[in-house]
Amino acid sequence: MTARYVTDLVGALERYAGRPSLGAHGAGLTFSELLDLVYRLAGALAEHGVGPGTGLACVFGGNRLEVLPVRLAAHVLGARLTQIVADPYVHGLEFVLRDCLPRLVVHDVPVPDTGAARLALDELLKEAAGREATPLPVRAREDDVARVTYTGGTTGVPKGVASTFRALGARTDGRAGRDDHAGRNDRAGRDRGVDRGRLTYLSVTSLAHRSGGRCLEQLRCGGRVEVQDAFDTRKFAADCARLGPVSTYLTPAMVYRLLDDPDTAAGIPGLSVVSYGAAPILPERLYEAVTRWGGHWQQGYGMNEAAVICRLTPADHEAAVAGRPELLASVGRPVPGVEVEVRDAHGRALPPGRTGEVWTRSAAMMTGYWNRPDLTAAAIRDGWLRTGDLGHADEDGYLHLDDRAADVVMVEGDNVYCLPVEAALTRHPGVAQAVVVGRHSPLTGEEVCAFLVPAPGRIPDAATAAEACDLVLATLAPAHRPTAVFWRQEIPLTPRGKPDKRRLREEATP
Repeated sequence: MTARYVTDLVGALERYAGRPSLGAHGAGLTFSELLDLVYRLAGALAEHGVGPGTGLACVFGGNRLEVLPVRLAAHVLGARLTQIVADPYVHGLEFVLRDCLPRLVVHDVPVPDTGAARLALDELLKEAAGREATPLPVRAREDDVARVTYTGGTTGVPKGVASTFRALGARTDGRAGRDDHAGRNDRAGRDRGVDRGRLTYLSVTSLAHRSGGRCLEQLRCGGRVEVQDAFDTRKFAADCARLGPVSTYLTPAMVYRLLDDPDTAAGIPGLSVVSYGAAPILPERLYEAVTRWGGHWQQGYGMNEAAVICRLTPADHEAAVAGRPELLASVGRPVPGVEVEVRDAHGRALPPGRTGEVWTRSAAMMTGYWNRPDLTAAAIRDGWLRTGDLGHADEDGYLHLDDRAADVVMVEGDNVYCLPVEAALTRHPGVAQAVVVGRHSPLTGEEVCAFLVPAPGRIPDAATAAEACDLVLATLAPAHRPTAVFWRQEIPLTPRGKPDKRRLREEATP
């Protein structure tokens, strides 16, 4: 069966032909021009042997506008796509380019020779420009592998997450109407309260990851997409004012930077809808952003292996501001079509309030890890995916994350979950951000180490660190109090916007 995810996208490009679709740096394409480019690229790629079931790897040096039409062309051909936006922190590039078994590697930065054919992006664009924009039938099938997206590899060798076109379609269907401001998507992009077709989606995170899918969802609704190569608070604010009303997706680190910049701290004209995720966000800082900037806010908790699992909706954010701030410490409730259970070490479901591993099941899940049946068997049990996240549900069904299973610090045999410690540290007015890791201790097995970012205008000192750690002691238990504190001007991040705990553990090791 032809992949509906792809035919819907092609249909949208045809339906909204005259509207502006995709832009960057003042240049842009209409929907019809974008579709023409997709057909030209697909024809050129086909001549290089790319087709149904073949691998196509794309390595780009930044968020170039062309990332999206190349992805669409690969989908039309039914190819198995792996996209990487390269930066200094990309880990295991040569391994990925071997593991994904590409027929062709398209690139605009130097890439290692792994034996696969290579083609410079500019050469591909030149070949495409010389072709007729001949419409091609969609060759993708529902159960073909559409994408192999690799994990960051910060804890070992990167893992390829294989997702079918059917799963991508389920993810898109599930994203429509997940909050109290949105009804089911009617293919014209109209949501009750928010008409996405009238918004400009401003893309500021990696197009190789979550933002790329969000851009395609926006195009599917007939809305415009504007791509920023690198995030900058002043440029972001200027683009919001120029393009507004704007929707966007931000990582917590981006939210913090905007709050700490005097030019954007009080408000961002033109910013209307904010989705955020990729890493836990500090509830106090989130409350600042929601109350200062206004607009519609929603959080999506998910992962490559399962797409969005839970959502904290705009209505939840409004309730938090109106008197239920504890909601901002949760990641929301399961989205339609997704089952979630918190289970103990034996796989038994736990009642509300008990911490265990989060398991999930949905049609949007991966088929498994690419070429790793051993890892797939360990992660998927009877159709349920083990997320590796530890959390607990409350009586109202909201999921609260406590830690990653791999990040728990064992102090004298007791589990110390990092997220509550980080939240307690940032309650001090002198601390803007906190990240907690463990390191070896000859006395307690492990000990808690904290990396702190000072609040704007505050000077980091030992007294502030001690006071922040005392807040941990007052809120939690003695084992949770950090025994070592390191001040930093910023927290190092992985390419996906998460705190890079591997690097921090290395720094904390004496």
